[in-house]
Amino acid sequence: MKFRMLALAGAAILFAGAAYADDPMANTYANSVITKDKATGAMSTLLFNQDMSFTGKTTGPDGKPVTYAGTWSLKDGGKTICLMPAVPAGTPNAPMPSCSPLETHNVGDSWTVTNSQNQTFDVSIMAGR
Repeated sequence: MKFRMLALAGAAILFAGAAYADDPMANTYANSVITKDKATGAMSTLLFNQDMSFTGKTTGPDGKPVTYAGTWSLKDGGKTICLMPAVPAGTPNAPMPSCSPLETHNVGDSWTVTNSQNQTFDVSIMAGR
Protein backbone atom coordinates (compact mmCIF):
# COMPACT_ATOMS: atom_id res chain seq x y z
CA MET A 1 0.00 0.00 0.00
CA LYS A 2 1.47 3.33 -0.97
CA PHE A 3 1.97 6.09 1.57
CA ARG A 4 1.09 8.61 -1.14
CA MET A 5 -2.32 7.06 -1.72
CA LEU A 6 -3.14 7.12 1.98
CA ALA A 7 -2.45 10.81 2.40
CA LEU A 8 -4.53 11.60 -0.65
CA ALA A 9 -7.42 9.85 1.01
CA GLY A 10 -7.48 12.76 3.39
CA ALA A 11 -8.99 14.90 0.68
CA ALA A 12 -12.17 12.97 1.27
CA ILE A 13 -12.99 14.77 4.47
CA LEU A 14 -16.59 15.88 4.18
CA PHE A 15 -18.63 16.77 7.22
CA ALA A 16 -20.71 19.76 8.24
CA GLY A 17 -23.72 20.52 10.37
CA ALA A 18 -26.37 23.16 9.84
CA ALA A 19 -25.38 24.82 13.11
CA TYR A 20 -21.86 25.28 11.74
CA ALA A 21 -22.63 27.07 8.49
CA ASP A 22 -19.68 29.44 8.96
CA ASP A 23 -17.23 26.53 9.44
CA PRO A 24 -18.22 23.42 7.50
CA MET A 25 -15.37 21.48 9.17
CA ALA A 26 -16.42 22.34 12.76
CA ASN A 27 -17.82 18.92 13.61
CA THR A 28 -14.75 17.07 12.36
CA TYR A 29 -12.48 18.57 15.03
CA ALA A 30 -13.63 16.15 17.74
CA ASN A 31 -14.13 13.13 15.45
CA SER A 32 -12.17 10.70 13.27
CA VAL A 33 -12.50 10.45 9.52
CA ILE A 34 -11.79 6.97 8.18
CA THR A 35 -10.88 6.51 4.52
CA LYS A 36 -10.33 3.43 2.36
CA ASP A 37 -8.80 3.65 -1.11
CA LYS A 38 -11.14 1.66 -3.36
CA ALA A 39 -8.28 0.65 -5.69
CA THR A 40 -5.70 -0.46 -3.11
CA GLY A 41 -7.69 -1.05 0.07
CA ALA A 42 -5.31 1.30 1.94
CA MET A 43 -6.99 2.69 5.07
CA SER A 44 -6.23 5.89 6.94
CA THR A 45 -7.57 7.74 9.98
CA LEU A 46 -7.56 11.53 9.70
CA LEU A 47 -7.87 14.04 12.51
CA PHE A 48 -8.67 17.65 11.61
CA ASN A 49 -7.93 20.69 13.78
CA GLN A 50 -9.52 24.13 13.84
CA ASP A 51 -6.13 25.75 13.12
CA MET A 52 -6.36 24.22 9.62
CA SER A 53 -3.87 21.43 10.37
CA PHE A 54 -4.45 17.68 10.22
CA THR A 55 -2.73 14.43 11.07
CA GLY A 56 -3.14 11.07 9.43
CA LYS A 57 -2.39 7.56 10.67
CA THR A 58 -2.03 4.51 8.49
CA THR A 59 0.09 1.41 7.94
CA GLY A 60 3.05 1.76 5.58
CA PRO A 61 4.11 -0.72 2.89
CA ASP A 62 6.42 -2.38 5.45
CA GLY A 63 3.51 -3.00 7.85
CA LYS A 64 4.70 -0.38 10.33
CA PRO A 65 2.53 2.50 11.55
CA VAL A 66 2.93 5.75 9.62
CA THR A 67 1.86 9.16 10.89
CA TYR A 68 1.84 12.23 8.67
CA ALA A 69 0.68 15.83 9.02
CA GLY A 70 -0.27 18.77 6.89
CA THR A 71 -2.66 21.65 6.42
CA TRP A 72 -6.10 21.91 4.88
CA SER A 73 -7.99 24.75 3.22
CA LEU A 74 -11.42 25.40 1.77
CA LYS A 75 -11.93 26.73 -1.76
CA ASP A 76 -14.82 27.59 -4.06
CA GLY A 77 -16.83 29.17 -1.25
CA GLY A 78 -16.43 26.11 0.98
CA LYS A 79 -17.48 23.60 -1.69
CA THR A 80 -14.00 22.07 -2.00
CA ILE A 81 -11.45 20.94 0.61
CA CYS A 82 -7.75 20.69 -0.23
CA LEU A 83 -5.06 18.88 1.74
CA MET A 84 -1.40 19.88 1.64
CA PRO A 85 0.64 17.13 3.33
CA ALA A 86 3.97 18.19 4.87
CA VAL A 87 6.59 15.46 4.51
CA PRO A 88 10.40 15.58 4.41
CA ALA A 89 11.97 16.00 0.97
CA GLY A 90 12.92 12.70 -0.60
CA THR A 91 10.24 10.66 1.19
CA PRO A 92 9.38 7.68 -1.06
CA ASN A 93 5.79 7.80 -2.34
CA ALA A 94 5.29 11.13 -0.54
CA PRO A 95 1.68 12.32 -0.50
CA MET A 96 0.74 14.98 -3.01
CA PRO A 97 -1.67 17.85 -2.46
CA SER A 98 -5.21 17.01 -3.54
CA CYS A 99 -8.71 18.43 -3.40
CA SER A 100 -12.19 16.89 -3.08
CA PRO A 101 -15.77 18.10 -3.11
CA LEU A 102 -17.00 19.07 0.36
CA GLU A 103 -20.41 17.67 1.29
CA THR A 104 -22.56 17.62 4.42
CA HIS A 105 -22.47 14.37 6.41
CA ASN A 106 -23.14 13.30 10.00
CA VAL A 107 -21.16 11.14 12.42
CA GLY A 108 -21.92 7.54 11.43
CA ASP A 109 -22.44 8.34 7.73
CA SER A 110 -20.51 6.54 4.97
CA TRP A 111 -20.09 7.69 1.37
CA THR A 112 -17.74 7.61 -1.62
CA VAL A 113 -15.71 10.50 -3.05
CA THR A 114 -13.20 10.98 -5.89
CA ASN A 115 -10.36 13.47 -5.40
CA SER A 116 -8.43 15.68 -7.84
CA GLN A 117 -5.88 12.86 -8.32
CA ASN A 118 -8.76 10.73 -9.71
CA GLN A 119 -8.64 8.37 -6.73
CA THR A 120 -11.88 7.09 -5.24
CA PHE A 121 -12.32 6.49 -1.50
CA ASP A 122 -14.94 5.09 0.81
CA VAL A 123 -15.22 7.57 3.70
CA SER A 124 -16.94 7.50 7.08
CA ILE A 125 -17.03 9.69 10.17
CA MET A 126 -16.64 8.06 13.57
CA ALA A 127 -17.38 9.80 16.87
CA GLY A 128 -14.31 10.66 18.95
CA ARG A 129 -10.63 10.64 18.22
